[in-house]
Amino acid sequence: MIEFKNVSKKYKNGTHALENVNLKVEDGEFVYIMGPTGSGKSTLIKLLDGEEVPTGGSVIVNNVNVGRLRKSKVYLYRRKIGVVFQDYRLLPEKTVFENVAYALEVLDMPGDKIKKRTREVLKLVDLADKSNVKPRELSGGQQQRVAIARAIAKRPAILIADEPTGNLDPSMTDEMITLLEKINREEKTTLLVVTHNDVMVEYHPKRTIRIDSGHIVNDGTHGERFYKQNFGEVKKPQEENKEEKVEVVSETPVQEEEAHTEHIPTEREVQDQKIEEINQTLESIEEIKGGDGI
Repeated sequence: MIEFKNVSKKYKNGTHALENVNLKVEDGEFVYIMGPTGSGKSTLIKLLDGEEVPTGGSVIVNNVNVGRLRKSKVYLYRRKIGVVFQDYRLLPEKTVFENVAYALEVLDMPGDKIKKRTREVLKLVDLADKSNVKPRELSGGQQQRVAIARAIAKRPAILIADEPTGNLDPSMTDEMITLLEKINREEKTTLLVVTHNDVMVEYHPKRTIRIDSGHIVNDGTHGERFYKQNFGEVKKPQEENKEEKVEVVSETPVQEEEAHTEHIPTEREVQDQKIEEINQTLESIEEIKGGDGI
């Protein structure tokens, strides 16, 4: 579990990056971290991986007080955390297989186990057929998947993805988040995704932590209302046997097991709305692709 207890961070230049932040992330959660540039997102991540030390409060990760770790022990702690960077940071002269295997070689893992685990993660990210090619021969989306495979190869308890779709075109965004959801589900990895991509978050709603001026200003399921309005809401188990009368404004027959609210648009209308919103945000996504960091 990740827990920030009254955490503050003030830099030597006087900047208050975080002020009295309280936050809990349970094991296995998938969480988005959003906020404008300079809001404190990068500082939160640096405190989490031990790169920075809080000036107030404590950062606890799986019962370890990260801020009190000796510098000589930080590298051991970081082995439990995987980080996927926006710029991939792949080794250009190594093959895909070698890039992933390298993350395990530095752990002094036996060669046969390195090969087995590398094959496992390449299969997980659908790159088993690209093992022997160099990064420059891959598309941007494929390079990002190599970076993800390398980050999860050591089975980290926590995976931090820094703008994982920032350098990808819109058509690849959905594929990338679907992959992260798969890793979260199959590897049981706690996922923190730092992003500016509101469209992505709208269509893959998860718990979203919004940071502004060093404060958490919102913590909840981003896009929950949007999601329900456009796709309806599946009944909760305890509600399945309740009788309810619903007036449906739709051209498409409603399946019996779904519990729609009023004024739900047709499937065609939903698709048209998706296309319109994506087109409207292409310009902003292009700015995101330029990347201004976290």
